[in-house]
Amino acid sequence: MGPTFLEALGPAADTAVRDLRSSTDDPATLQHRELMARALTLVGAWVRTGGPAQADETDLTIAHGYVRHLADRQSEHGTFVGGDNVLSPPDSAFTVNDCCDALELLAPVRDVSGVAGALAGDLDRIVLRAAPALRTGGVHTPNHRWEISAALARVHRLHPDPALVARIEEWLAEGADIDADGLWSERSPNYAVAVSCPSFLVLAEVLDRPELLEPVRRSIDAVLALLLPDDTVETVQSRRQDQSRPFGIGPFAPLLWHVAVQDDRADVAAVARRAVTLDMWQPGAVAARAMTDPLLGRPLPDREAPAAPAREVLHFADARLVHVREPRRSVVVFAGSDVPTQGHVRSGLANSPTFLRVLAGEVVLSDVRLSREFFGLGPFRPTTLTTLPSGADDADDVLRFRLTESVEAGYHQPLTPALRRPDGAYDLRDEGRFSAAMDFGDRAADTVTLTTTVDVTVLPDAVVLDLDVDGADVPWALQLSFRTGGTVTGMELDVEGNRVLVSGTGSYRVGDDVVTVGPGNGSGPAQPAFYAPGQDYAFLGGTDRPDGEHLFVTGRAPGRTRITIGTGGSPGTSA
Repeated sequence: MGPTFLEALGPAADTAVRDLRSSTDDPATLQHRELMARALTLVGAWVRTGGPAQADETDLTIAHGYVRHLADRQSEHGTFVGGDNVLSPPDSAFTVNDCCDALELLAPVRDVSGVAGALAGDLDRIVLRAAPALRTGGVHTPNHRWEISAALARVHRLHPDPALVARIEEWLAEGADIDADGLWSERSPNYAVAVSCPSFLVLAEVLDRPELLEPVRRSIDAVLALLLPDDTVETVQSRRQDQSRPFGIGPFAPLLWHVAVQDDRADVAAVARRAVTLDMWQPGAVAARAMTDPLLGRPLPDREAPAAPAREVLHFADARLVHVREPRRSVVVFAGSDVPTQGHVRSGLANSPTFLRVLAGEVVLSDVRLSREFFGLGPFRPTTLTTLPSGADDADDVLRFRLTESVEAGYHQPLTPALRRPDGAYDLRDEGRFSAAMDFGDRAADTVTLTTTVDVTVLPDAVVLDLDVDGADVPWALQLSFRTGGTVTGMELDVEGNRVLVSGTGSYRVGDDVVTVGPGNGSGPAQPAFYAPGQDYAFLGGTDRPDGEHLFVTGRAPGRTRITIGTGGSPGTSA
């Protein structure tokens, strides 16, 4: 019989509690969500270590201090003051959810311990004051609907009220925003694990609607399909903050454990065992919440997970992403940026121009991006991802994909006589790249186009890129960004200090693992090494350039260039 979730998490949770007990932070400086997360951590620690059976109630006393500060932050309307979202019903829902979990833990002992009873009384008052604001309040992101609904469900469980359930049903009637491949509409591992999935678990339980577990199951299947060899979950497809940084599997541990036990799934259990040993948010609070989930009090299925296949090709149609996964290599091909259709970079969109990611052993080629010097329109963001048929000479293990994008800009002609104004006062309009008082849209334009096609061929020991850039005569630069910690060879430094592969083959080594790149494609003023983030960033003096060690292969359009990324210690074979 294996450990329960709490037993497996125990050391990390105990460390978090010890750190909290010795904290010298001034509660007056903490936001409402942090105050309640700390209080929940301490309530959980007290209950977990014996509750009223122990004489020491210090943890409850400290927790009550945080809760008193929390009560001071609650507005007369029930929402909490603080944070960048002002008097936010959904942000307040996060805190109320933690309040309700603390009340669940205290329910069996609040009449036994005076300290526990006083703390529970204050928590109840906070929850009841917040409930009307959560029942009538609005949201501004998709996941907020489910966080508020979960909070209303928890309040209803403590203080039954049909009006709370009616509001939940209004939100649920909009439908779970999850696609056929298991990605929530924000496509974010962060929000899947922190909000949408745990909210649906609570809703399924409180409303006694087991069908609400289905989105959670589908989301967990997607997480497993997006799991990379370094135990991070792919994020390039995300529409939220995590799209530009790695996201570890650790925070998914409670959800993985729940689904593995609920459905007796050995494959999910195998990942849960790893995840619970990795970093996660606020492990003390996680431990406390785990005590409200009976399934986390049971061990994982002890069957062996099925052996991983030699290769999996996992498709996400709506996100236009393919993950080719092998035991020691992952290749991610992505064409799902929202920027081409929306016309701008924006919070809530998938903005990343990374179209390829390769993990080979310890080497992580985190971002492959292609810049073109073309009207400030930014890097190549493909709009289609097509699986190509195998060639006549291809082996069975050769995969081919095609990424395409066409961009254009214009030179505007004079207005027709009927639209001209003697005072020159024309409406300020957006041209697509910038705005000006020129009545754009009423003018004929001469367009300049650039069409980019990248064929990605996945071989057993390499990934081959065939770049075809057609149209205007412009320079391009392929930027390959590696996670730091390795050694670069074969590159030359240009006058700007960029590492450029001028000829031959370059390499990046981490330990015994090597990824090679080649051949070089020349250099010089006509084909500089550069990363151009696009007008949306450059106008503000910003950039979305990823962190890491940057290597460049440069060239000039129009033309076709082949670059081989060797993942077996050599440049690989030709496609």
